[in-house]
Amino acid sequence: MTTMVPPPPGKLTKGEPPTRDETRGNVLKPESGKYVALNFKVPAEFKRDFKIAAATYGITQSDLLQQAFTDWLQRHGLTPNESIKAAG
Repeated sequence: MTTMVPPPPGKLTKGEPPTRDETRGNVLKPESGKYVALNFKVPAEFKRDFKIAAATYGITQSDLLQQAFTDWLQRHGLTPNESIKAAG
């Protein structure tokens, strides 16, 4: 006859919240020049064409996006900081 061992009891709480010192500084802006993720959806055809364009010119997709955004700002007579003010 096999004896079944009961599973360990589950954790009933998440525990104590972190102290103020443990959370201080966890919402700071990233360092200037540090790379962070930019996540949004585009049509599959656009993604394919974008990747091909970057590969054709031997640049990264990130560099292509940055160059396209810089060109767009220049065509509109804006700098990156002004583009934020114009939208608001």
